[in-house]
Amino acid sequence: MIASIASIVSSPPANALLYLDPGTGSFLLQIIIAAGMSVLFVFGLFRKKLAAFFGRLFGKKPSDSARDGGSPDDD
Repeated sequence: MIASIASIVSSPPANALLYLDPGTGSFLLQIIIAAGMSVLFVFGLFRKKLAAFFGRLFGKKPSDSARDGGSPDDD
């Protein structure tokens, strides 16, 4: 009994047309862009840590200027 009621409620009628107004489409586009920018922002925050991790993983030693945070021209 409960399964038949759930199937009636959860399934749309066969002739129903779905409609997305322009506001909904632009909102979905905004969500997609914001998610992409968030990923880029977080990647930018952890870029040096990721580079050091993969450098250690593949055996590349960091240079002296990268370790102390300055460039050789800072002297």
